[in-house]
Amino acid sequence: MQSHQKYFPTFNQKKEVTNEFLIVANKKDTKGLIKIGNERVVEARLSDAEFFWNKDKTQNLVKKVSELRLINFFKGLGTYFDKVQRMRKLGGMISDELLISKEKVELSASICKTDLTSDLVGEFPELQGVMGGYFSSHQGFDKDISLALTEQYLPIGLNSKIPRKPFSVTLSITDKIDTLVGFFGINEKPTSSKDPFALRRLALGIIRTIIENKKDLKVKDLLDYSESLYQEQGHSFSNKVLKDELNNFLKDRFKYYLKEKNIRYDIIDAIISSFTLNKLFSSFEKAQSINKIINSQIGYDITASYKRASNILDNEMKNKEIDITNTTDPGIFKTEFEKNLLKKIDEIKKYYSNIDDDENYEQSLSILAGAKKEVFEFFDNVKVNEENEDLRKNRLELINMLCKTFKNFMNFQLLKTNNE
Repeated sequence: MQSHQKYFPTFNQKKEVTNEFLIVANKKDTKGLIKIGNERVVEARLSDAEFFWNKDKTQNLVKKVSELRLINFFKGLGTYFDKVQRMRKLGGMISDELLISKEKVELSASICKTDLTSDLVGEFPELQGVMGGYFSSHQGFDKDISLALTEQYLPIGLNSKIPRKPFSVTLSITDKIDTLVGFFGINEKPTSSKDPFALRRLALGIIRTIIENKKDLKVKDLLDYSESLYQEQGHSFSNKVLKDELNNFLKDRFKYYLKEKNIRYDIIDAIISSFTLNKLFSSFEKAQSINKIINSQIGYDITASYKRASNILDNEMKNKEIDITNTTDPGIFKTEFEKNLLKKIDEIKKYYSNIDDDENYEQSLSILAGAKKEVFEFFDNVKVNEENEDLRKNRLELINMLCKTFKNFMNFQLLKTNNE
């Protein structure tokens, strides 16, 4: 109705579609002929759909899997049957991470493209995935599987709905990673002006699904495994720098996502400098947390402490006359300020050694900001460029330890202060 006939459907209070619709005409319909004519068009389309539905709904989806051998996925990437076999194994890897049933994941991957063989999707191709969900539900498949089939192509844009249920998330990401690796493998990549296979949207879909479900996935490992699955099937890739290009492509899409979320440009640069695909959600959380406090006193204390230390260290190390070994000798400290700074560094290091994947980033930033007193007292009262070579080296080691401790969170050197 909407795409072909340009009609406006109507919905009830439960947001369910009704059997009434609106049309726009440039003349009065005094005899009702325009109304009758348009109703006939819709009735004919719905009649076709009903016929195909009644024919397709009883055809066993598991038995239809073999028919996918007759449908090419893309030249050089095999058939849709090849694709779902890869997706089964790739989905199994994700199921281990999400701690969900591998059997259900493999089943949903096996049948997820079978609706492509149906007459209904042949007539209405925009319903692929959606009809798979209806067919599987009608045939008594688990609700999680039916929903996964329905949502496998989500999200379709920056602000569209994303899959939320674990099995839907798994199938959606599995499908997108398989496609992304395949097309990059045969060098069918987006250019600056063209993206005929919507690979940018696909990559953004992976990023959105992971971040907005607040769960890190080992994307890098999934990309590597996906490539090996293609090789197992005998598909050879012409792209010899596949891993690097995929990493850079997804990094670029992640930067775009951060920009759309109004993360400051220098924070984006700092996050990207230590970026890993296996920590997409964590990286986003870090970016959000520092973006929130960057203009506050906490933000100032962190950047001022780090930059004061980092700038002095860089300046002293220009000539590379001293070999930094990441160890300092408290036995030759001459002031309490050195001892206090080492104590504060040890406190921060202990904090980071006791946290795991559920780091509270606001707490981390507060702890880093709390080092300002010791850092400023050290630099205000201790001469770093000491004539005594051992004392000079020891103090540079201490400053280096401080900078490395801060870098547990991110590279603060890339952040801009108010006067930069």
